[in-house]
Amino acid sequence: MQTSLDHLPPARQAEFARIQEVILEELETRIRADGKARAKRYRLLKLVLFGSFAKGTWFEDSRSGRASDVDLLAIVSHEALTEMSAFWGEVEDRLYTDPLVKRDVSIIVHTLQEVNRQLKDGQYFFSEIIQQGILLYEDGEPDSNGNPKNRLAKPGMPDPKRSETLATTYFSTWRKKAVFCLDDGRHHIGGDKDENNHAAFLLHQAAESAYRMFLLTTTLYAPGTHHLGKLRNIARTIDGRIEDAWGPPQKPYKRYFELLRRAYVEARYSPSYETTQEILIWQADRIERLTAISVELCNERFERLQAEAEKGP
Repeated sequence: MQTSLDHLPPARQAEFARIQEVILEELETRIRADGKARAKRYRLLKLVLFGSFAKGTWFEDSRSGRASDVDLLAIVSHEALTEMSAFWGEVEDRLYTDPLVKRDVSIIVHTLQEVNRQLKDGQYFFSEIIQQGILLYEDGEPDSNGNPKNRLAKPGMPDPKRSETLATTYFSTWRKKAVFCLDDGRHHIGGDKDENNHAAFLLHQAAESAYRMFLLTTTLYAPGTHHLGKLRNIARTIDGRIEDAWGPPQKPYKRYFELLRRAYVEARYSPSYETTQEILIWQADRIERLTAISVELCNERFERLQAEAEKGP
């Protein structure tokens, strides 16, 4: 795996150094606060940069305020660390408000065992991260023989037929969910506050299902999160065309998407959550477009898988 950030300007390199520093600092604080003997063995084993900053396709537009997000894979020592979603969300929030970062940072967290299992299976998503990503941090603890202890497996060759079978199942399942939730959400638009909030939650589920359909069909992977911002960010690292669903990133549409993102929890439980018929109609129309684009991209993936299966080993 690459380890150099020389393709980035010094300011961006300093930014990634700060990101690494904050993650390690927050994790150390969290482990100390836990107080249990088991927690003292928790470790961040590797921190891998992937996406646009790793590929060299990142951008910043000072006029619109648009800028590439930072995508990170945190490889950890214990499964308990992968289950601390609130903690990792707090780390992301701190990075967004840090004066040396001030951008969205999306962290997906997996154990070394899980990553290596996926790599041996030739899983597309993790194989591409290892092949194209940049290693920002590595725990240097050696094994009893003095060799590197936390080694990544060599990516295996995927089985096109098995991949096609799994992708077909994912596509069918999540496409139905996306359509059902979108139809149900539209049905409840325009009622009272409670009904509109229910529509907002259903539209969130439709968007999440569309993203899961795309990610699972094209990469056989989707993170275990309901956070639409994370799903959206990972999806556009796979294929930027999926971003066309949301239209221009300008006011008030950025706020409309943010309301949709928050709907999974707040539309159900927060008395202060409010939306409008206009916002809900915009969201529904965008989700319908998201689903259509996702289907097109999934069909492209099926064509490639079929060609690979016919070609054989």
